[in-house]
Amino acid sequence: MKKLIIMLIIGGLFIGCAGVEIPFVSQDISLAGKIRAGMTTDEVIKIMGEPIISELENNVEEWHYCRTGALLKMTKDTFVALYFLENKLIAKEHYVAIEGYGSCENFIKTGTYKVPSNVQTILDK
Repeated sequence: MKKLIIMLIIGGLFIGCAGVEIPFVSQDISLAGKIRAGMTTDEVIKIMGEPIISELENNVEEWHYCRTGALLKMTKDTFVALYFLENKLIAKEHYVAIEGYGSCENFIKTGTYKVPSNVQTILDK
C-alpha cells in the first residue's frame, strides 16, 4: 500500500507538470442537510444543483450526488441518494464507497449504499 501511494504521488507530480487535469466530482453534499421530505425536485435543485446521475424505476426517481475522496488524505468518496415519488422527496440516504480510486461518479451505488425500506416497498409493488 505504501509503495502504491508513493507511486501515485510521483505520478501525480509528473501529470501536474504536464498540465493534465484529472476530473473529480466535488459536489457540496453538506447542503443535503437543508433537504426535507416533501420538497419538490425543483426545490431540491435550487439547493443542491443537478444530480450527478438520476434513474427512474416504478415511478420512483432516484438522484445521486457525490464528492470524490482524497487518496492522500485517505478519505472515501461520499454520496447522498435522494428518492422522489410524484415529484416529492420521500427519502434521503448518505453512503460511502468502500473501495476504488477515481472520480466518485464511477462508484455510485457501491459501498454502504442501500435502498431505504419505504422506497423498497414501493419498488417491490
